[in-house]
Amino acid sequence: ATPILAAAKVTGRTRGGLSFGVLDAVTQRVAGSQGRTVEPLTNYAVLRAQQDLRDGEASVGWIATAVHRSLDEWTRPFLHENALVTGLSFRNRFARNYELAGSFAASRVAGSPEAILRTQTGAVHYYQQPGDDPVVDPTRTSLTGHAAQLKFGKYGGGITRFETSLVRQSPGFEVNDLGYLRRADILDWSTWAALSFRDQRGIYRWLQINGNHWQTWNTSGIRLESAVNLNAHMGVTNNWDVHAGATLASLGESFCDRCTRGGPPLRRSRGLYPWFGVNGDSRKPVVPSLWVNLRYTDEGKTRGSSLEPSVTLRLSTRFEASLGATISRAHENTQWYGNFVDDGGVTHYTFARLDQRTVSLNARLNFMATPDLTLEFYGAPFVSRGTYSDFREVGPTPAADDYDARFQPFTPPPGSPTRFRFAQLRTNTVLRWEYRPGSTLFLVWAHGRQGFTDGGARQPWHRDYRDLLGMHPDNTFLVKIAYWLSR
Repeated sequence: ATPILAAAKVTGRTRGGLSFGVLDAVTQRVAGSQGRTVEPLTNYAVLRAQQDLRDGEASVGWIATAVHRSLDEWTRPFLHENALVTGLSFRNRFARNYELAGSFAASRVAGSPEAILRTQTGAVHYYQQPGDDPVVDPTRTSLTGHAAQLKFGKYGGGITRFETSLVRQSPGFEVNDLGYLRRADILDWSTWAALSFRDQRGIYRWLQINGNHWQTWNTSGIRLESAVNLNAHMGVTNNWDVHAGATLASLGESFCDRCTRGGPPLRRSRGLYPWFGVNGDSRKPVVPSLWVNLRYTDEGKTRGSSLEPSVTLRLSTRFEASLGATISRAHENTQWYGNFVDDGGVTHYTFARLDQRTVSLNARLNFMATPDLTLEFYGAPFVSRGTYSDFREVGPTPAADDYDARFQPFTPPPGSPTRFRFAQLRTNTVLRWEYRPGSTLFLVWAHGRQGFTDGGARQPWHRDYRDLLGMHPDNTFLVKIAYWLSR
């Protein structure tokens, strides 16, 4: 973790319904081998204000974030020198049950031409992708973008509910210096509708049936998805809950513009993704649950399944524990393998069949010694193994209706891995002590181990878990003190 030189946080609320917050932190420079900068001296700032109107039935908000870095010869080609984001939002509830809401945000990042080029060609943007309107400019020293959302819905009254939402993010929208954005360059229209029955009738105490439809494009007009989903949730009379649903995806001509990692868009095949879940009576000392997920796509060549059992134990009013597992098997026939450039400068966008097995566990412990003193623990070991076969590359017709016609044979370079093994352990322990009303002390210990290999002999999963204990540990300790200044 990067040491924090100084941090300040101010929050408040006025009688007129105005709430505000200011957070500022400065992190010091961190040097690695040979004195080279790994993390530069950086200032992070967040400002937030919100005004409630009509006794909370409406509101307007504003947010701004700023990141400024002191760069040098080692960090200037990789990091933005500054990153600014600002946004406005509004919400208006009317006729008791209906609401109209929206937001608009704008971003600007600036830095060296090398850093901005990395941003343009990175996984969030992929300006270099063929067939898209954005064009890579290696001379740029800044990148700007915007994002907007408008949604309207009915959230109460009677048995009907619905929401429809339109989201657009421009290709240059970038907030990852002080936020999280998986991709820009997207236009999404999503609609949800539901029938909600809250009165007990027959075998159920409550019942909700949901229908969803969404269509997604990039801003160049390529359709990325058209899908429908139907799911239902029911609380039966013995206080157990039952859940089931299914998604039918890639209806009509749809493409994946990220699968080739900067290459041409690849036609998607229709997919079916059913799931089922059940959980026990939450009032009981022992609460079991089970979730099952299935997937079928690529004209039957890709399929997968996962099983997620868990149990929650309430041993007393002070102590609660839960233990769960996820066991999954996947046969992914369109797994990106790598992009290889040959001696002639031609890039080969390659895929393979991946047969993968994953076993993960998770455990939670919550102990309340007193109302003012609590201890929480979370641990999650994870092991995944995979084998690659049937190597192919994108052919001259990636938009073909026939799945096999989208590819052509490819031989990976000598020494390319054909299997992998990844193991990881993450734990968090938090001790919370409210030493006076409103004033709290937190002691946090984060522990982690992980390892990745390109192969290795196959072995039972319990031996993979045992090997985790032999990996190098990473430990992070945090102390946080909050003091309430009362009037």
